[in-house]
Amino acid sequence: MSLIQDIQAAAISQTTDVPTLLRMCKLLAARISHPLLNEWVDRELNGYPDIKSLPDYRVVRVDSYGSFHGGLRQANRLQIPVGILPEKLQEQFRHAHMTSSISGYAALLVGDKTGRVTEQWPLELAIQYASTLTPGMQCVAAWKEIPIGAVVRLLDSVKTRILDYVIDLDREAPNAGETPIGSHPPLSNEKMTQIFNNTINGNVGNISNSGENFTQNASTQLGNWDSLTAQLTSLGLKPADFEAMQDDLDQAKATNDDKEKSTKASSWISRLTMKAFEGASGVGIEAAAAGVAKAIGAYVGLS
Repeated sequence: MSLIQDIQAAAISQTTDVPTLLRMCKLLAARISHPLLNEWVDRELNGYPDIKSLPDYRVVRVDSYGSFHGGLRQANRLQIPVGILPEKLQEQFRHAHMTSSISGYAALLVGDKTGRVTEQWPLELAIQYASTLTPGMQCVAAWKEIPIGAVVRLLDSVKTRILDYVIDLDREAPNAGETPIGSHPPLSNEKMTQIFNNTINGNVGNISNSGENFTQNASTQLGNWDSLTAQLTSLGLKPADFEAMQDDLDQAKATNDDKEKSTKASSWISRLTMKAFEGASGVGIEAAAAGVAKAIGAYVGLS
């Protein structure tokens, strides 16, 4: 198989670890002479230099907790509302910023997956502000807690973005991955940047705690069956998965009853979401649900 096909297969496989997939993309970036892709891969592999450079899928809404001591009393894990902080700091402490290398997060998913990842508060903030929660007790440590589920979604998001990227690249230049290093790029820099921005820098697989504010770009147009099937296929679905769907959706599209329209659409959204998640699609449940829902909703005229 070609390098692009190898990356597609690896992104779909549940057994391929994300660092290995990223190193395959580093080789691809060298062959197609695309520095943007190479820079993104390096940051994912080595970590991001600061929170300002983080992509949105590495910023997660979290809760904070603290350890409090006072006399004979002790509370080891008391939740801390961010409202106790000055207003200018509150937004920063509502989120955790996942700057570490992807391999560090992947290691957390080996074995027990019920734990948490923590990001410590500065000690002076814990003492000054969190201590006001408990008269007679002092906060001796405070931290943000990142659920393991958010780590799973981070790894899934990177895999999905890579899959989207190589699918789009394959459409434009199927032999791009076989270009010798140092030779003329298979596509213009503008075209490669457009593909990169639409997939890697896009909102596909955007993560947040509890899946809030999840968005995904959908290109399906009202009543356009070809654009709908193309969108569903990009999520890993096969024509056989939705061969009986067109009549149902066309009936839904034709009715002015929003409840009936929603009922027919929801039935197919539910079925196809599980097929996309359980099949060889390489997308997570949130990405599958959002992609299927937006595509079908756009087809029948639902927001």
